[in-house]
Amino acid sequence: MSKTLYLILVFLRELIIDIRGISQPHTEPKSAATCAVNINDQLPKPQPLILVPETEQFRNPTSDNRLLRLNAGETVELACDTNGGFSISPSSSSIIVVCVIDRTFNFNSTMFSFDEFSCARVWYSSARRTNISCEDGAFIVEVGFDMGVRFPKLMDICHNENTFENHWVKHEFTRAIAGYQSGNPRPEWYQGYFYPGIDVNGLYAIDKQRKTIGVILKSESLADSVVVDYATGLFMARGHIAARVDFILGPQQNGTFWFLNAAPQWQNFNEGNWLRIEESVRNFVTARNLQVTVYSGTYGVHTLTDVNGDQQPIYLDFDPDGTQRLPAPKIFYKILLDESNKAGVALIGVNNIYIDSMEQIDDGYMFCEDIGDKIRWIDWNRRNFSLGYSYACEVNPFLKRIGHLAGLDVPHLLI
Repeated sequence: MSKTLYLILVFLRELIIDIRGISQPHTEPKSAATCAVNINDQLPKPQPLILVPETEQFRNPTSDNRLLRLNAGETVELACDTNGGFSISPSSSSIIVVCVIDRTFNFNSTMFSFDEFSCARVWYSSARRTNISCEDGAFIVEVGFDMGVRFPKLMDICHNENTFENHWVKHEFTRAIAGYQSGNPRPEWYQGYFYPGIDVNGLYAIDKQRKTIGVILKSESLADSVVVDYATGLFMARGHIAARVDFILGPQQNGTFWFLNAAPQWQNFNEGNWLRIEESVRNFVTARNLQVTVYSGTYGVHTLTDVNGDQQPIYLDFDPDGTQRLPAPKIFYKILLDESNKAGVALIGVNNIYIDSMEQIDDGYMFCEDIGDKIRWIDWNRRNFSLGYSYACEVNPFLKRIGHLAGLDVPHLLI
């Protein structure tokens, strides 16, 4: 069926409904015509950004049903990389389209199915350093999409250029987060012009991890027993600080694959309690219909026992002559902040799967009073050392102890 014929039929249907409404005044009023696009399988490929027109604000679904809904006549702005533009309009990097009905949109007086608004190429995000300082000599890096005069932003990252620590990542959650787009292909990790002179990806290779940790622990065989292989999960992964699916649409998810948003994370913890925390947080925000600011972060350097029985801090870029960079954090944390009610909660996971006693946890990894038993909405095995011992705290005592986000005041508990 042609688009013209389809639209004529839609018009006739609406006209019939109107006539029936006049002849039968007591019937229920008809629903306004709308557009509905499923973000899983009805988006253009490669995907454009979907924006509130002429702003830096993303136009995401408003609930977790994975439907991007617009009223008839409502507009959205679509944006592609300036190097290529749209498949239907190569000279355009930004277009305004108008909802007609279902998945039909008007652009330049021509009707298109929404999935026809594909970009000529995949558009990846940009990262730009600011002069805004954060923790311990670090600076804020903004990750988003460079549109020239506009920069739709995904996250702020507190990055230390000397130690390669990524202290925290700030972004937002709405109730739609549990309905994130699934099946979006994972891109390669990217370092851009950050970490000059270093191949960060190479530092994560298992053989390189063994070599580095062998030097730190003064024993190759001891390192072999610590870093084993992919099958066992006994290795350090490129651990997302803000998770890929903490963002709803594919281009946004791709923007999480900066090494600025990663830290060495033991894989059994990555796919153990930390994964359960990430999943439960998204479900909690959706179930409670919250809009929250999220700070996902790392802190400290965890230790392992060397050949002499001493504890040694673990780094992935290490030289005995003095280079100690890219630390394996003691903990990963996620703070949920409901700013309208000044309420929040800190969720903490221990990034050391070789701990085997509460004494070790209490001595070096517990940074506040544990209120984890009050958090009933997380499906975690939080006291399992091999999955990453996990706990929860009130926000202010936790931040005061680790020294992060000094200006943040969260007096109330969000549970």
